[in-house]
Amino acid sequence: MKRLLVLSLALLFTVSVLSAQEKERTGWGWGGVPAINYNADEGFGYGVVGNIYNYADGGYAPYYWTVQPQIFFTTGGKQEHWLWFDSPYILGKGIRLTAELKMLKLLYDPYYGIGNESDYNELIIELDEDENPVDPDEFLDEHYYTYYRERLSLKADFMKALSTHENGRPKLSVLLGFGIQSTKNDTNGTTSKLAVDLANNVVSQKEIDGGLTNYIKLGIVHDTRDNEPAPNTGHWTDFVVEIYPKLLGSDYQYSRLTLTDRRYFSITKKIVYAQRLLFENCFGDDMPFYEMSFYGSSYKVNEGLGGSKSLRGVLKNRFLGKTKAFANLEIRYKFLEFSAAGQDFYLATNEFLDLGKVWGDDDESDLSNIHISYGAGLHIGWNENFIIAVDGGTSDETGLQLYIGLGYLF
Repeated sequence: MKRLLVLSLALLFTVSVLSAQEKERTGWGWGGVPAINYNADEGFGYGVVGNIYNYADGGYAPYYWTVQPQIFFTTGGKQEHWLWFDSPYILGKGIRLTAELKMLKLLYDPYYGIGNESDYNELIIELDEDENPVDPDEFLDEHYYTYYRERLSLKADFMKALSTHENGRPKLSVLLGFGIQSTKNDTNGTTSKLAVDLANNVVSQKEIDGGLTNYIKLGIVHDTRDNEPAPNTGHWTDFVVEIYPKLLGSDYQYSRLTLTDRRYFSITKKIVYAQRLLFENCFGDDMPFYEMSFYGSSYKVNEGLGGSKSLRGVLKNRFLGKTKAFANLEIRYKFLEFSAAGQDFYLATNEFLDLGKVWGDDDESDLSNIHISYGAGLHIGWNENFIIAVDGGTSDETGLQLYIGLGYLF
């Protein structure tokens, strides 16, 4: 495992460097690199990401349009394949179009129940090194807290800049988007937590069967960051509303409102304090349990509460609820800067505190019983734009949870 971890880091570094080489800014460009990461919740990830660029006759930054296909697997039973399109110019200057076709398949997606106080007993699933139950009297199934989920989605977002920075980057923008999503689920056996909740009418057979969750999205974005990959100052705030009406063919009718505020403060030349605050509330009694794991965004939609994209050191999707709030607080310290082969590099640490809570139908509507995790990470930056990230976090329910990928969390 250690050798594979070292190899993953080496390949991530190589990928970053190769991806960042200067390209001719007219005509066509293309490339392909390995997609390698590690996630405590999903295991080692491996695959390939391709890039096809069109720069037209020049003068278009970062490109006229791009198509990026990905094929990706993990040792934890996840497949995530997509075709992603982005163009800041194809619909005219000032209107950005992004679109994505994705297939997601998870053999063992986590499910611990609904609500902020959902139970978790590690002895139910824990095996020793010989794959024998640690406690035969408590053991049920190593996949007790999982279910099968398969999802096919098509999404498109249109963003219009209302004002821009001096370099032309959008400052204030409005967003219109839509999505078509088809989901299929299975309980992973009759003794799984999801099967138990089905028998107790916590979830319905309709939710197990899945169906369509089609939506229209409206949003507004205000972005004053000085540097997108690793900001030193500024903020990035977005307010997004998603509506899932049966008029669009959705099998479930509900809505999602998400407010996210990310702020960056330069304490010294080398120290930055960064924070992300998110609040989300979903309206309607017809929301399926598997949609509660997502939180809205004007950029990339991720999952939580719990895991590498929300509370690091907490099990992925540990807490589900129609209302969620969480905060990520970080001190980022750039402790070493150097040059090699005419390129600039830096090493930085980040110490973080993550905390959050969900509110289900049976939870108290206060700020009691907030879940907390904490940890630290190492980031390797190349010319400010390409960053290899290694984060480790822990919480009351887990030991050290390790995450290796690209870029800061926010």
